[in-house]
Formats: sequence, structure tokens, C-alpha cells
Amino acid sequence: MTSTLTFRGRLPGVATDPTLPPVEQPVRLDVAGFVGLAERGPLDLPVAVEDELAYAAVFGGDLLVAQEEGVPVRAQLPDAVRAFFANGGRRCHVVRVAGPGARPARWAVPGLRVRQPDGTEAPVLVESAWPGAWSAGTTVRADLLGQFLPVAGDYRRPAADAPGTVDLAPGATVGVRPGDVLRLGTSPGIDVFVRVAGVDHADARLSIDREVVDGPDPLPDLVALETVRLLRLTLVVGQHRPDGARQLERLSDLGLDSWSDALQPIDDHRPDPTRSATLRQHADTVTALGTGLLVPVTEPGGALPVAGEQEGEDDLDTFDPRWLVDDRLTDDTVLSLTGHADQLTVLAKDPVQLRGAHALLGIDEVALVAAPDVTQRGWSPVVPTPVPVTPVEPEPVPPVDWSDFRCCSDEIVVPPPVPPVDPTPPSVSDLPELDRTADYDELALVEVQAALVTLCAARADAVALLSVPRHYDVASTLAWSGRLTALGRLGDSTGSGSSPLSYAASFHPWVSTSAGLPVTTSSPPVLRDAPPDGAVAGMIAARELARGSWVAPAGVPLRGVVRLATPAPLSDADRVQLFDAHANLVEQHPGVFTTISAHTLSADPQLLQVSVRRLLILLRKICLRLGERYVFEINNDRFRQLVRMRFDRTLTTLAERGALHAFRVSTADGLNTAADQDAGRFVVSLQIAPTSPVEFITVTLLRTGEGLLDVVEG
Repeated sequence: MTSTLTFRGRLPGVATDPTLPPVEQPVRLDVAGFVGLAERGPLDLPVAVEDELAYAAVFGGDLLVAQEEGVPVRAQLPDAVRAFFANGGRRCHVVRVAGPGARPARWAVPGLRVRQPDGTEAPVLVESAWPGAWSAGTTVRADLLGQFLPVAGDYRRPAADAPGTVDLAPGATVGVRPGDVLRLGTSPGIDVFVRVAGVDHADARLSIDREVVDGPDPLPDLVALETVRLLRLTLVVGQHRPDGARQLERLSDLGLDSWSDALQPIDDHRPDPTRSATLRQHADTVTALGTGLLVPVTEPGGALPVAGEQEGEDDLDTFDPRWLVDDRLTDDTVLSLTGHADQLTVLAKDPVQLRGAHALLGIDEVALVAAPDVTQRGWSPVVPTPVPVTPVEPEPVPPVDWSDFRCCSDEIVVPPPVPPVDPTPPSVSDLPELDRTADYDELALVEVQAALVTLCAARADAVALLSVPRHYDVASTLAWSGRLTALGRLGDSTGSGSSPLSYAASFHPWVSTSAGLPVTTSSPPVLRDAPPDGAVAGMIAARELARGSWVAPAGVPLRGVVRLATPAPLSDADRVQLFDAHANLVEQHPGVFTTISAHTLSADPQLLQVSVRRLLILLRKICLRLGERYVFEINNDRFRQLVRMRFDRTLTTLAERGALHAFRVSTADGLNTAADQDAGRFVVSLQIAPTSPVEFITVTLLRTGEGLLDVVEG
């Protein structure tokens, strides 16, 4: 009896992951760029992070954006970044976006004022370091410390309108720095606040360059001193929320003149790790300190903390996916995008900052781009349903009859039942309501993702990772793919035969990851559903670091994934349809979850594989790097031979590592004519045959005898 076992499906039958010695890559293509909603952090500014702790230090933790029937809905960006690092990613750039009305909180620091030499005063203002509602419930307190310094002389002023010098006891100047503020107690009972310009430790003398008088009378040229106090400041930032109070930050031992240097600067929103993580300078106070001094209006010991004058705002009561890109650039094509961006930035008289994903245009090392929050359905504020109130006429109370004695009643009075407590925490119930799936309009989704693809194709050195909303079934996913690939501006707009869609890859479906340990051993673990963008980006990055960008990023287990978050299980027919539409499916195999393909959205079979597109990106970056060395070389035979040898050596190395089947480097005279030499132009031709992955293998096992199997070519 003969039995033939043949697998005719379209799934990979063989998966191998050989361990290769680590080899330094000539160009890194493992750096990702993520765009989305975060708890805090700068807006529309790429920030490089290299682990989860670095992300949390700048962008905070989870952000609740909406609720669906009492279940909180979180922003997808934090989970995507965590999944990226969990799957082997080492470095990414994060761009936070928010609503157009996002603003920082503002506080007037209690117990302090900015006083000018003419006696006018202004409040001391500080802002939250980053816009957003993350600062809700935050208070700021100033603790003033005064250190008495022994006095050895008077306060001498060269003129009535000019500061002078202060003489201290020998050794008393230790610890005094230029820029410190002193409080001088004079014999007339008038306090004078002065700023130290210089310290002479040998003579124990302090030179003064600014003074303000706490009184109406002018000072004489020679003022007798009773006390001299060196003033220091401590800022304490706390936060009070329903779940408890905590101290966010404590900035100690600050000089009254230089205290603002410990805060984030007003003119640069790039995070400075050496400065405060919660507070930023305020422009009005910085301007006032240019001529005045920071003076206390309370005695040393501090004042009570105060809440903010202005609450921080994310402006996320509603959500528009178009916030994830710059609306000034969304209509551009591959040919016009970079030129238009330059007109807005480097070539503009008043340069502007690009918003959203387009802020990544200037980050050359980014090779993977994802916007996980583009798949959000959107939300709207909850409109409370008015409850009609029907007035009830109270029944008249009969008069009490005191004509005879009444005994106490033995009836037990039962209190009215207590209404059940809403199990939804106030922080969740106050969130906007997620839009219904029936009301979802994917127009914004397609527009934003088309802009991401155009961005990557215009740069010609990055791949966009796309996904669809969680509720999409097979029909919706196929319809979305058709709308995206049918857009005219994503066709071959370059005229070079290179489709912009080869710079994009879609992954489906969503996946669930474990958010932490269960409350009890009997309760199920807390799961979070998320698009696969972050996990896939980390897997691609780790694959590139370990083996090279030309190795197909598929068949690799995704870490942290515990299940597929599909609206309904996919049948074999569904999987075939999605595969034919170039959707890279995440599937469950025994003990692992992995992608079964790594295809771009391009209809060109030569650019179907993500590995081929990334190999071409690698070669392009290598050529640009090598080409920079030849800009000022003399175009002669020796130079052309040098270029040919260097490129030949580079491509030989790639071929030996399995990236190329064959290649040819040419600098022949037909490419470099006399006219080219006269024009200072040099051309080198690189012809390559990239390797492609073996996706599907059919193995036929033929039974040839008792207990014997033979392999027949498929």
C-alpha cells in the first residue's frame, strides 16, 4: 500500500533560525519611529529613547483616552513602544501628538515675587514642562532657606543709585557664588536684596551688581549692616489625586537668581535630562528677572502649596487621526513632499516645526515608521441623558393628638436601601465614549496612512508599518487594502518604475499582550489588545541586527503575545484572500505567534518582499556614505578604478553574507563621457540580483516499504 502525504497549502513548511556570529552592519536599519498619543512629553518633536525607562522618563505611562461601556480605552503608543523593546528593538524616536488646543498648566509660586528697582512687583510664574492633563492636581511649593553670614563691615555704595560691596568675616564667603541673592538687614530697619556679582575670598568681600530696596526711602552711600542672609530656594512639586498624594519632584538648594536654570527652558522644548522633569520657565518671569530680583514675601520656611492658575489640557475630548501627520503636507506626492517641507523649514524666512509623523523627515536613521493610534475608532464626550423630574406634592401631615398617652412603638425601623455604587471609577466614567463601529468612517485612516507611505517613499529609506482597526473583519480589511492601493498618488509617481507602495507593509490582525499579573490566582490575567505594529517593528529590528536587513522578517516568534485579537476566527479561505492582498498575517503555531510572510503592498513582484526593499535601502545608504568621500576627487582613470574596487569590495561582502545572488559594478566610458567629465559628473552603475526568501515548500513523503519513507521532490 502506497500513501502520498502532500501539503498543498500556502503556509511555510520549514522554519530555520541558524545562530550566526554577530557582524557589525555597515548601516543601521533597525531604528524605528513611532507617532501617537502619550501621557506627557514634548509635542511634534522626535525624542530618541533606548529602553522603556527612557520612554517613561519623558512620555510617562499609560494614557486613558476613552471608554467603551465602562471599559477604559488606552492610547496605543505606550504599548507599541514597550512591544518594540520587548521584541529586540534597541532604539526608536517617539513623536507625541495631541489636540490643537493642548496647553501646559501654569502656577504662581507662593511666597515669592519679582521686584524691580523701582519697587514694582510681578508674580513668579512657572509652567508644566509639557502640555497635557497629566499635571492635574499638581501643586507647587517654595521653601525659602536663609543662612546667616557674619558681618565685618558696612554696605558701601559708590553712589546713591549704584550697588556697592559687602564685607564679611574671614572665611564667611565659602559657599557664596556669583549670582546668589543676599538679604541685608540695615540699622534703619530696611531690608535690601542684592545680587552677588563677584566673590573675593582673600579679602572676604562681595561685589554687588543689582539691588532692590524693601522700603520707600533711598539708601545712603554707607549703610550699617545688622544681618546678612544668604537665600536659597527649594521647589517641591506634589500631586493630589483621588488615589492618593505623592511628591513628583524636589529641586533643592537653588539660588534665587539662578533657580530658573533648573527648569526646562522656554525656547527649547527638547527634553533636557539635567533639568526639571515637571516644570518649565515662564517667559514673563524670565523677562522680569532680567532687570529685577526674586524676593520672598514670607519669612524663611516656605509658603503653602498652591494649585495651578491654568489647568493643563490635552484637547482629546474628540480624536481626529489627521493629527498624526502635518496637514500642510498630506496632499503632497513623492516628488513634491521633501521640497515642500524644505520650503516650510530650512528655506523659510520664519521656519515652522513640522507636526506629527512629518517631524521624522529630519531623522535620517529612522528606517521603520508606525502610527499605532491611527487605528483608533475615535470618541466623543458623553452626553448625559436628562432625567425628567416630576414634582410630588407632599401629603399633609395630620396634627398630633396629645389627648391620651402613647407608648413607644416596638416596630423596627428599616433604613432605606443604599443605592449600589457605580463600579466604574470616576476617572473612567468621565472619559469620552468610544464611537460605535457602525459609525466608523475610514476616510481619515486612509488619508493618514497614505501620507505615511508617501513620507517613507519620498525619503526612500524607510518602510511604513500599517494595520487596520481591531473591529475590521476580512471584508473590511480587503476593502481598506483596495482603497489604499488604488490611490493615484501612491502609484509610480516617480517615473522610475519603483512603486511607493513598496515602502509599506500591512500586518493583521491585532494581538493581545499581558498587562500584568492577575489579582488572584483564580482570576484571569489582564490582557491588552493592540495593533501588531510595535511587536513587528521590534522583531524586524532584532532580525536586522542579528542577520541583516536582507533576511525576511517572518517566521520569528513575537514576544509578549498571548493570543490573536480577531473579531472572528479566520478560515483557510479568509487567510488565502488576505495573503493574496499582501496582508502579512500573524498566526498562532504551537507555543508561538509569528508572521507567515513579510510582503510589501507593491504590485511589482520584484519589490514584493520587505527584505528586498530594505536591501535596496541599505545599498542606497551605503552609496550615499561612500559617495560623500568622492565629492572633491579628480575624475580620472585612477579615480574610476578606485571607486569600482571599493564598491566591488562592499558588494562582495554582502554577497558572501547571502544578500546578493550576483552583482556587477561598472564605470565604463559609456557611462562617463567627456561631457560628464566637463560637467564634473561621475556615474557608477550597480547591477544587483537580490536574494528572495523561500516562503512555501511542498514536501512529498512516499511510503516505500514497511516503516520506510522516501522524500519525493515537490
